[in-house]
Amino acid sequence: MRRDPYARLARHYDLLMADLPYRRWISFIAAFARKIGPAPLIADAGCGTGTVALGLIQRGYSVLGWDRSPEMLAQASYKAQEMGLSLPLWQGELASLPPRADLVISTCDGLNHLLSSGQVVDFFIRVRDCLAPGGGLLFDINSEYRYRRLLGNRVFSWERAGLDLVWRNRYVPPFNIADIDLYWREEGDSWAKTSLTIRQRCHSLSSLVYYLEQAGFRLEGVWEDYRTRAIAPDTRRLTLAARKA
Repeated sequence: MRRDPYARLARHYDLLMADLPYRRWISFIAAFARKIGPAPLIADAGCGTGTVALGLIQRGYSVLGWDRSPEMLAQASYKAQEMGLSLPLWQGELASLPPRADLVISTCDGLNHLLSSGQVVDFFIRVRDCLAPGGGLLFDINSEYRYRRLLGNRVFSWERAGLDLVWRNRYVPPFNIADIDLYWREEGDSWAKTSLTIRQRCHSLSSLVYYLEQAGFRLEGVWEDYRTRAIAPDTRRLTLAARKA
């Protein structure tokens, strides 16, 4: 069984993702949640370290989350305790949904980690089955433009406080493979290193819309990265919203 790469990434994840526009994401999700009902139960699929889930809880929503990585969930649990918030968590694959929810979300290209069309279809069907009538699904994906034009077959490196990263990327359509080396400073002048590989699949927008409709959803809209504006040829992250038909 292939080891979960996030087991080695979890303790550094928030530092590496510090530049993501989480506040905009949370505001967009909250606005969509208000269309679902006055007090919707939100299920966060692939919640990671819980940043989005906790932000929604701070806005008054009931949220539960799950992730395949126990290490990521441990970080989410610690953050919830530090903030004095209640965030129910459990470990499971992306399609391991709760018995019921009013809105299911999956942020930060969670669906790109589903490497086959069958996995995507299974996820959509399971979401439909757990949603209350009129419930919603909101998620984002990395675009083909990001994979082909921005990541491609390139090498990246950057530094954060006490943390260095080297990313060797390969895009072999429709798959993207990121081989990552992490270096971080231990006590004193010593450094530690870990290596991991993250695999994703570029799913076409047309395929996702087709799978949604086949699973019993009605597409509400497609936008650019949690903004209320239309996608463009150079859009890097697509945000899709659908309602249970």
